[in-house]
Amino acid sequence: MMWLTWRQQRLALIGLVMFASALAIAIASVAAFAQHARIELGVDTCVPLFNTNRNCFDLADEWSRRVGSLRYLGFALYFVPGLIGSYLGGPLLARELERGTHRLAWTQGVDRVRWAATVLGVVLVVTLAAGVILALGGGQSWPLLGVSTFRPFDLFDLQGPALVSYTVFGLAVGAFIGAWRRRILSGMFYGLVAFALVRGVIIAEARPNYEPPLATLIEPTLPLTGRPPVFPIPPSTRIPVDAWVLGTASIDEQGRPVTIDRVRTLLDEFGHAGCSSLAGRNCDSTRYLNEHGVFQYALYQPADRFWRFQFYEAGLYLALTAALVAGTLVMLRRRDA
Repeated sequence: MMWLTWRQQRLALIGLVMFASALAIAIASVAAFAQHARIELGVDTCVPLFNTNRNCFDLADEWSRRVGSLRYLGFALYFVPGLIGSYLGGPLLARELERGTHRLAWTQGVDRVRWAATVLGVVLVVTLAAGVILALGGGQSWPLLGVSTFRPFDLFDLQGPALVSYTVFGLAVGAFIGAWRRRILSGMFYGLVAFALVRGVIIAEARPNYEPPLATLIEPTLPLTGRPPVFPIPPSTRIPVDAWVLGTASIDEQGRPVTIDRVRTLLDEFGHAGCSSLAGRNCDSTRYLNEHGVFQYALYQPADRFWRFQFYEAGLYLALTAALVAGTLVMLRRRDA
């Protein structure tokens, strides 16, 4: 059965590995060129001229001109896992079910669960290997960001075990929907949509909260009058430059959450009042909020949590992949041929 699966899928699987290898090599090569150009131009060591930093902007523009549109090559890794799921996972089982050729295998002494498990298993293993290759290339892509201070979370989706898990999840969700709908196009289209929706929800809701964020008080330009409330999360003195900044949390003097509408209302009042009317009270929006009993904390995830977050997310996607594979096998076992 494994030999038959390989014979049927060999062109797609070989093409997948070759594409992943070519893309990873291209990303690593372009990233090396971009880093060399940045060092040669001295973009990161530029000293601004007196009263202007135009000379440093010119060097950055020259770097962008040399690298050109190739600096966006690494961002292709955002889309590759979804495309793998659509073009490889969607038709994987749906092609046989739509054309009815699965009945030939089922009448040759091959159990339907064994048939589906073998097909999924072989393709998932090769897809996993392709994901590892892509992750190796994506891990080299940081020079393409064009920044002097590298923040690990900027490349979270483009490297490591998380990217590997995206590829196998994309394949699993495409195969599940294709087997459920028994249509190739349905598996390709709805599989891609489902993949994008799950990715969006996890990025927005789950990833920032794998561990409680750290917080630091946003202080006005002049010292506070009075003592701010103690935030539930112990605050730090400053935000590291390589941290992932999540946003702000607003609380009152009793430590109770303040709604965003209340904050916006106060900021609108501050904007309408103008700095002239606040002379002698420090024209500072943060101080204005403090004087009205609102204190803001900046929330962030430090860079040393990066790899833990990678494994958290990879584990989540692999669990979803296992559930989808199990659901596919159960569905095929119970449905009519």
